[in-house]
Amino acid sequence: MEITADIYHGDSAEQLKLLPNDSIDLIITSPPYADQRKNTYGGIHHDKYVEWFLPISAQLLRVLKPTGTFVLNIKEKVIKGERSTYVIELILEMRKQGWL
Repeated sequence: MEITADIYHGDSAEQLKLLPNDSIDLIITSPPYADQRKNTYGGIHHDKYVEWFLPISAQLLRVLKPTGTFVLNIKEKVIKGERSTYVIELILEMRKQGWL
């Protein structure tokens, strides 16, 4: 059995548009955490994170095969000793898009 892999590197908003529906077996992504690496990624405030990521997750869902696997590496932000809820809010909104 031959296994092949293509790696796409670039802005996901642009790269995903180039891919056909149900064409990807595995997606591994580690988007910028909220309020981190502002000089590199511009920084996404935790209050805006869900709104920022949902269009990307919709495209990821579109290109992922029904039998495919999706891995999202993300972590909460602690503000004054309390965890931000943006990660759980994102998960709940992604479920509304059809993610399991």
